[in-house]
Amino acid sequence: MRVVIVGGGVAGLALANALEKADIDYVLLEGRTEIAPFIGASVAMTANGFRILDQLGCADIILNATYPLEFVRTWGNKDGRLVSQWEAFLLSHKRSGYPLSFMDRHFLLKTLYDNIEDKSKVLLDKKVSRVDHSTQGVSVQCKDGTTYAGDIVIGTDGVHSIVRNEMWRHMDIAQPGLPTKERTLMSAEYKCMYGVARPIPGREGDCDPNYFHRCVGQDISFMWSPAKDGRIFWFVYEKLDKVYHAPDIPKFTDQDALDLAQHGMDLYISDKLKFSDVWENRIAYMCLPLEEAFYEHWSYGRIACIGDTVHKWTPNLGAGANHAIEDAAALASAIYKLAHSKTPPDHKTVEAALSNVRESRKFRAEAMSKATNKTTRLEAIKGPMESLLTYYIAPWFLADFIANRQTTGNVGAEKLEYLPDPPQSLLGTQAFNPTYRTGKKPSLLGRVIPGIPLLLLAYFASTIFSNIVQLPTIGTTFHKVLPLGQLEYHGQIWNLPTMASPLSVMVTFFSPSLLNVDPLQRLQMITFITDLAPLWLIWIFESHRPANVMTFAWWPVIFGVAFQLKGIGMVGPIWFFLHYIQSPLRNYSSLDWRMVNVAAAKTALVAMLATLVVPTFAMYFTPDLDQRLQINVMWQVFPFFTVVFHYLLRKLTVSDTTRVDRLYNVHADLPYVRFAVYTLSAISALTFNWVRFTSTASIASLMIPDWNVVNALLRAEPVGLDFPAATKVFLQVDEVVCFGAAFVWLALLVRDLKKAEMTTTAWWKIVVSGGVGTVLIGPGAVVALAWLWRDEMLATKKAKGSVGDTYVVDKSGPTPDEAARWQKFLNRE
Repeated sequence: MRVVIVGGGVAGLALANALEKADIDYVLLEGRTEIAPFIGASVAMTANGFRILDQLGCADIILNATYPLEFVRTWGNKDGRLVSQWEAFLLSHKRSGYPLSFMDRHFLLKTLYDNIEDKSKVLLDKKVSRVDHSTQGVSVQCKDGTTYAGDIVIGTDGVHSIVRNEMWRHMDIAQPGLPTKERTLMSAEYKCMYGVARPIPGREGDCDPNYFHRCVGQDISFMWSPAKDGRIFWFVYEKLDKVYHAPDIPKFTDQDALDLAQHGMDLYISDKLKFSDVWENRIAYMCLPLEEAFYEHWSYGRIACIGDTVHKWTPNLGAGANHAIEDAAALASAIYKLAHSKTPPDHKTVEAALSNVRESRKFRAEAMSKATNKTTRLEAIKGPMESLLTYYIAPWFLADFIANRQTTGNVGAEKLEYLPDPPQSLLGTQAFNPTYRTGKKPSLLGRVIPGIPLLLLAYFASTIFSNIVQLPTIGTTFHKVLPLGQLEYHGQIWNLPTMASPLSVMVTFFSPSLLNVDPLQRLQMITFITDLAPLWLIWIFESHRPANVMTFAWWPVIFGVAFQLKGIGMVGPIWFFLHYIQSPLRNYSSLDWRMVNVAAAKTALVAMLATLVVPTFAMYFTPDLDQRLQINVMWQVFPFFTVVFHYLLRKLTVSDTTRVDRLYNVHADLPYVRFAVYTLSAISALTFNWVRFTSTASIASLMIPDWNVVNALLRAEPVGLDFPAATKVFLQVDEVVCFGAAFVWLALLVRDLKKAEMTTTAWWKIVVSGGVGTVLIGPGAVVALAWLWRDEMLATKKAKGSVGDTYVVDKSGPTPDEAARWQKFLNRE
């Protein structure tokens, strides 16, 4: 197997390195006379590119020569005001294990070239003029008359690729008109002047090398970042007068560059610097159109193209070089398989292998193309919507969204399949996982169908509740009690503490257990509500996870109020269903997405005790029965009180360290989560067993309703139930269905873990443990402890397909230097 590489840019040199590591013969033809010319260009290296460079042995050289970028600041270029700042790059570093670094393009090229052992395979001043192609191989002709034969030719020769043009020529011969659309696909709406400048005298303190700066404004924007040696890499973007299409995209002269510089001279690039400060210290610069294109055809027969040749986008997200390196890795892995197949690959096999590279790369490359092109328009304030997003929405709502998009996009990054995973790639808190590569997400229907039993349980409870409420005894009691505001049992009268609806209805409904009309119902309610406490705690915790932002689980108060009005037996299964379909394991691919807000974790237990547990015991153990009714009025709105009191506690009583902990200790919440779960589980278990040993009836008869009565209610048949008996059945069904649904929900979540190979625990062990635990300590404690066990799995285990099996979490916190940089960053907010 021999590969002819045309183009000695980032993609070409990365592919040459990769083929050399695979011991595959190649020749690289570069048209320039110098492999790494200095033209003032700079590139960003992110995790997806760094990991491959690490496999090739280049990463350490780059890491030692650059500072990691950690923070992003966005400025308004008209007035120099700080629009927003966030720690996006630092977060990406911690998630992936690799930083984002900026460097001279020629330094990256030189590093890749120096890493090649046999430099005789890299030929300079080889301008390709023609590519001949057959089912047996390829032949590449150069303008100097030389010819190079191979099995495959790879075009890495950039935007104006001769190899791509030759590929189109062969396509047109085989199928006339096939590439016609692609010949005019490339467009340009913006131009860019990029360059490098000397350190600005006297302004070194304003040029922190850990910061990347974006400067936004109407139709013109800037980006800049200091290098480790103090030089400044900079970009100026300006909108063109119209959208141009190939082959009519303009080229720009030096005078065009000077005119653009003059246009931006008085615009701010920070609060203290203007573009003129950079321009006056320029070393080199160049002005180019920003071509945009994403081609349908990346290969034909034995010809393939990668990098800018087939996907060209704007540089605002610094993704071009990284995706070019990914293309090279994907292609090298495909060629490695061809070269090591048991039989020599025929033409169709080679063609299919090259075509599959595009299929592997399409989703992520196309997503990046759209994202970075949109970013260019956003930063150049193309219109009113971009202005709204940039100045008002992004600073408050989009910072994490953008960082999440970037890091999640890199989870499925390519690597060299035939080389080992670098140790550094195992250290991040968001594991690389090739199953994310194609962008295929879990089917919503594939989660809805398993969740149907939860909806059936909700319907079952709703039917029972509806028929109970329609019983004559219920209507008679309410018509008697509510107008007068008086309860009467066995000739004794109590005044309702409120006449406000629906509180008066709810207190009346609870009155048989509160007033000890039925002592067994009172015991059932004591254990039911204490079992409810750990379940409500879970809902509160789930509402404070980044994984659940903008899902139904984000709004526990809505479901809490709903279950107080309609019964948790009906509302609970709906919450479980919605949580399940909106919480695939992909939502937890980064450990900090699992993480409960640390302040919320610290204060949740106190909020639960104050608003639910203590009031529950007070309303069932206070000797004064009138006081029990009064306490119950307040207890009925406990979901609202829990959320409000919890909010006040976490805002006023503790320090919220989530923002720094997600970077340096993603398990910071777990001690508080464990303590809260253990505490409420213990209270629930002790109460459950106290009821068991003090009741004159079995615990089962307290909790489980008479099936004959339930069956009659399902059929809407007459049942001889007085008001206390009817409320007892209602509340028994409420409890059984609620916790039955909770167990179904947990089973579905465990099913996810088992499918992802994050646990190997056998189903029979899980079922037996749940059954025995329910008998011994009650359903509330079992549900809470099972939920906590799943949380521990999410916090430590990697999903199927991930690089590595278990996360290595560093809990040592930031170093003194990191802490100082972090504090300096926060001081500006």
